[in-house]
Amino acid sequence: MHYPPLTAQALRYLQQLQQRLNASGSERVTTNVKAVQQVLAWCIEHELVPGNSLQLPHFTFTQALLKNIASVQQRLQQACFLDNLSQNSRLNNANASQQELKSIGLQPRQNRVLVKLNMAVATNLGIAADIIDIDWQHLPLAQFDALLIVENLDCFYQLASFNVALPYQQPLVIYRGDEVYSKGCKALSAAWHSSAKPSIYFGDADLAGLSIALSLQCQNMLLPAISEFTQRASPAMLDDKQLKYQQRLQQMSVSAAFLPYQQLLCQQLIGLRQQNMQEISLIPVNLLG
Repeated sequence: MHYPPLTAQALRYLQQLQQRLNASGSERVTTNVKAVQQVLAWCIEHELVPGNSLQLPHFTFTQALLKNIASVQQRLQQACFLDNLSQNSRLNNANASQQELKSIGLQPRQNRVLVKLNMAVATNLGIAADIIDIDWQHLPLAQFDALLIVENLDCFYQLASFNVALPYQQPLVIYRGDEVYSKGCKALSAAWHSSAKPSIYFGDADLAGLSIALSLQCQNMLLPAISEFTQRASPAMLDDKQLKYQQRLQQMSVSAAFLPYQQLLCQQLIGLRQQNMQEISLIPVNLLG
C-alpha cells in the first residue's frame, strides 16, 4: 500500500515540535491546525495513533510517538523530520528522498557571493574574467587581509572608475547583494568579523548607507576626505525615507575621524551617492571609537 509522505509544512512542524518536546516531554495541541491534521492523518494511515484522533478537539504528542514517526519515515525512505533538511542543498535532499521538497533546503544562491578578482584570469572560452560567483565557504579567507563590501552593482562592476586607496595587500572585494546575494554577503561578513581583520563598506554615504555598514559589522566606510565630502554632498542625495535612521545614528558614539561625517549626515541631512564619488580619492574612515 502507498502512503503519501508528509509535506514540507508538516516536516517543519515536526522539527519545531521535537525541539519543544526535548524540554517538555509532551505537548497537547488543538487538532484544527493544518499541519497537525496532516501529521495525524499520516499517523492514522500508519496505525501509529487511534483512528479517531482527528475527531478529538485536542491531541497529545509525545517523544515516543515522534520516535515512531521517524522510524516509519526512514523505513519507507521518505523524508524524515529528524534530518537537517533546511541546511542541506536541495540536490542532497532529492538524493535522500524521492518526494519533492523544493521549499526545504538551502536556496541555490543562499551562500553565493559575487567576488571581484584583483587580476582577471583567462578562461577556456578565450576570454578573461574578473568577477566570479562562488560559495563563500569555499573562499580561502585566511589569504585575504581586508574585506571590501561594495553596495551598488553598477559600482561593483565598474570599480576601476573609482580612485580607491586601500592600505592592504590582498583585499577581498564582494558585492553587498540584493535579494539574490545579500544572504551570502551577510553570512560571509559574520564569519569575517570573527577573524578581527578589517572590513570596509563602500556604498552611498547617507543615513541608509551608514545603517547598512553597521548591520554588516564593518569597521570602516570608504569616503572622500571631509573637505571633498562637504563640497559634493547635498540634501537632494538623502531621501526622506531615510529619516527613520536619524535618531539612532545621531546618538551613536563614533570615532573622532568619523564625527564630522556623522554631523553632516545626521544634523545637516546631506548625503553623497556612490555613483557621484567617481574619480574622487577615497579612503577608509574608521566608524567607531
